[in-house]
Amino acid sequence: MADISTTPSGLPVRVPQANLAEPLRTGEADAAGRPDEEDDPGRSPEEIKQIMGSYQRGTRRGRTDAAGAANGAPAGAASAAASGALGSHAEEGEEGQ
Repeated sequence: MADISTTPSGLPVRVPQANLAEPLRTGEADAAGRPDEEDDPGRSPEEIKQIMGSYQRGTRRGRTDAAGAANGAPAGAASAAASGALGSHAEEGEEGQ
């Protein structure tokens, strides 16, 4: 390592990017490692809707189960009753989840 200089208070002087691997210092990995944003369209709105709907149903089921457990009901009994009520409000494409 090169000569380590210190500040007047005795602390070592920071040298930006001195401890990085060579490809990271030159930027080669950055250019080759990241795909362009245009090449990655992400998820479709329908996929996002399905994922968020599933997440919301899971949250509701967990809260219902927790409330039932706090009241002494067996686990799953409250969620089974709630899923019957929620099933009538299920949106198109959510039946398989």
